[in-house]
Amino acid sequence: MRTWPLALLLAACAACGVGPTDVIPAGEPARGFIQGTRLYFVQHDRLTSVTRPEGPLEAAGAVELLADGPTSKERERSFTTRLPENTAIEANDDGFTLVKGVSVTRLPRMATGQLVCTIAAATAAKRGVDLDDVRVSVPGEGQARCADFT
Repeated sequence: MRTWPLALLLAACAACGVGPTDVIPAGEPARGFIQGTRLYFVQHDRLTSVTRPEGPLEAAGAVELLADGPTSKERERSFTTRLPENTAIEANDDGFTLVKGVSVTRLPRMATGQLVCTIAAATAAKRGVDLDDVRVSVPGEGQARCADFT
């Protein structure tokens, strides 16, 4: 007598008309508002963002964190940087300049992408706009968007 209500419930659920499906790929999960500062490092030869709890920081502060390289936990997750050591970078919402170290013409493309995407992310957060709406001045190359490097 007790199994009858359970059987009725199971039958009702099974008869709802929704059949099983395979997993449907839909890109990255929704992130919503991200607190902190997004930095771009290299993971498996691709630019990938990580969020640090500091901030949100202005572009200059974000680039300082980027120049320090990945944390030990980020390195454990295979994050690396292509920014050459001993390179001093000045950054603002509009772009960056290299004040010490390699010239921009010798800066690896992936390193330029790290800078452009990190500056664009900080500027986008500050202005409340989409990342792809921000253009960053690259010395000797004009303006670039993060999408140019991803």
